[in-house]
Amino acid sequence: MAEEKSYNPSTVLCAVDFSEESRLALKYAGTGATLYGAKLVVLHAQRFELPAYFTPDQIETLTKELDSARAGAEDSLRQYSRAALGPLADSLSISYMVVDQHPVDAILETTGRVSASLVVLGTHGRGGAKRLWLGSVAENVATHSEVPVFVVRQKQHDFIDVANPGSSLRLRTIIAPVDFSEASRAVLRVSASIAERFQAKVVPVCVVRQDAASDLRSSEAMLKEWLGQVNAARCIVEPVTRVGHAAEQIMALINETKADLAVLGAENSRSAGHPLLGRTTKLVLRQAPVPVLVVPPGT
Repeated sequence: MAEEKSYNPSTVLCAVDFSEESRLALKYAGTGATLYGAKLVVLHAQRFELPAYFTPDQIETLTKELDSARAGAEDSLRQYSRAALGPLADSLSISYMVVDQHPVDAILETTGRVSASLVVLGTHGRGGAKRLWLGSVAENVATHSEVPVFVVRQKQHDFIDVANPGSSLRLRTIIAPVDFSEASRAVLRVSASIAERFQAKVVPVCVVRQDAASDLRSSEAMLKEWLGQVNAARCIVEPVTRVGHAAEQIMALINETKADLAVLGAENSRSAGHPLLGRTTKLVLRQAPVPVLVVPPGT
């Protein structure tokens, strides 16, 4: 394999809904943008459907009111973002966008429009209570995005000082599940790149099913071979192989190692060619007590 490029996002897109989860996401987005020297785009999207029974005059009047309200919303977005980022906001190149569109569509389309290479989202924003684990917007974006998506939630183990996002990073251990798919190459590549930059340790983990325990040794050998194909030699790597249910073993390892971040792989749909989430990625994404970075193939 040719020399792999480091993961260096140049534009970070952070979507917010004015919730506490979004405030946390902003702090991570601001810290990441600062450390990578990236631009930060803060997006708020809210779809407003005009009632079908409105007359043309009513539609015109309401449209004008919405346009006026949107201008005020951008000011509110700016104030909200600067309050969340604190002094960090003064050192960042930040742009703000308010759009009348469904949040998932808006985030995915804006990602392409601004050439974002990282999307940052909080879970359990408005409407999140309707979901058992993960806000529907965050999961849908992570499912369909063609760039990495960083997902945070409240009451998790944080690797930044949320009270002072401009302080030093405390990223020490990264869990990187591998199943030898094409997405796994992206997981290893991105994990190693992040670990090298922040002097962290990568723990690649391959989980073999109980009924395939005899394949454990060959999986260990393949994992070692794969690690030689990425820039893993430039950081501390402690590979792990386990037998059992993949999501359960990954979650257990996150807790045992007191990990700071989990990097999970998305998959390509054979028919559409777009990234999708596998079952294990969904389960870990919904339950992980740490921030999660979902990376599509080719990242």
